[in-house]
Amino acid sequence: MRRLDGRTALVTAATRGIGLAVAKRFVEEGATVYLLARDAERARSVVQSIGAAGFALADLEQPDAVAAAVEDLLARAGRIDILFHNTGGPRPGRFLDLSLEDWEKAVRHILYSAVIVTRGILPGMLANRWGRLIYSTSSGVITPLPLLHLSNVVRSAVAALAASLAPEVGPFGVTTHVLAPGHIVTERQQEMQRYRAQQERLPLEEYRKREQGAIAVARFGRPEEVAALAAFLASDEAGYLTGQIHAVDGGFSRMVPVYSEIYTREVVGVQQWVTNDSLITSSDSGA
Repeated sequence: MRRLDGRTALVTAATRGIGLAVAKRFVEEGATVYLLARDAERARSVVQSIGAAGFALADLEQPDAVAAAVEDLLARAGRIDILFHNTGGPRPGRFLDLSLEDWEKAVRHILYSAVIVTRGILPGMLANRWGRLIYSTSSGVITPLPLLHLSNVVRSAVAALAASLAPEVGPFGVTTHVLAPGHIVTERQQEMQRYRAQQERLPLEEYRKREQGAIAVARFGRPEEVAALAAFLASDEAGYLTGQIHAVDGGFSRMVPVYSEIYTREVVGVQQWVTNDSLITSSDSGA
């Protein structure tokens, strides 16, 4: 018998990267898997390639569309036993370069989508007295990362949601978990490497080597390694675990203070920050 036989799972943002790896692993472990995606062609291709049960379409930034998609999936699936909530990353940037619209967009995309999907499927979990709520965030919820203010703040709110839910739903056999992946080889990671290399005026390969040097195991992670942990947490074997943040980052969160110190000294330290009221440099800001 496989770990997830007889269970029905929903994976959001499931057509690439970590979401795709998790959906595939859940299928391999015996679950009936549904996808929530925004690209019909990609979703259809993934369903066929991994043997998923189906998909619904929604842009995670559109709350009404997300709620409708969850309702549609519940009508087809009957119930959802396992949620793996995954999203793409919000835009990077310095704090003063981010608009209020950027913040609102990130909140809708990351936090509201988690709340809406959870609200839709949780009643069934409570009624069945079994469920798994797994939220994929970032290592930035453990230690905030440079130039990722939107991700650091809004994903931390999702981690707080999971922790807040744990004692409320635990007596009903429902557990909550936060995965905090870092430096996993995905399109998002590659985009961020190009962005940071450009910000630091470094050749891309030189930047990648330096980034890899900040990871304790001295390599980048694979989406399949995140999926392996997700499959365990979704199983009966993990029934006595709940309300936790699980770093999947090769030890990066242990070393990030060193990484941040280097970043601050070499990049932020040579920049001047200009506001309407004052000129502030790193040497006189008291930071």
